[in-house]
Amino acid sequence: MPNQLSKTKDRKSVTEHEAILVALESIARREGTTTMALMRQAMRETVRQRAADSSKRKWLRSIVMQFAPKPSQNFITAAQLARFKRSQREFDQVLLDLNLVSPEAMESKNSIVSPSCKLRVFELERSNASS
Repeated sequence: MPNQLSKTKDRKSVTEHEAILVALESIARREGTTTMALMRQAMRETVRQRAADSSKRKWLRSIVMQFAPKPSQNFITAAQLARFKRSQREFDQVLLDLNLVSPEAMESKNSIVSPSCKLRVFELERSNASS
């Protein structure tokens, strides 16, 4: 029978998992947060660290983009449009938080005007002009 404690084994015992979860729960209680919030924080940090490498960033972005909110063919109510826009903003914020996209790239993606296009104001309305 092979040695179950061999260094090449990657098996973890229930006791080890339980000890980690109890420690995490204690930290959460002490910091006034939830265990899930700490786990989300650790997961996001793991993704951010991997996204520091540009090749991994592209790979991760391609995976995450599959879960981007999809617009409906037609929005029947304003509430449907508002829900889609809110979920799109939340998704964009996640991309920024995880460093999967730069703020400049996000602005370019969401803007109707290209960043290279220079805007010019030809005339101001008199009501908007300051005296």
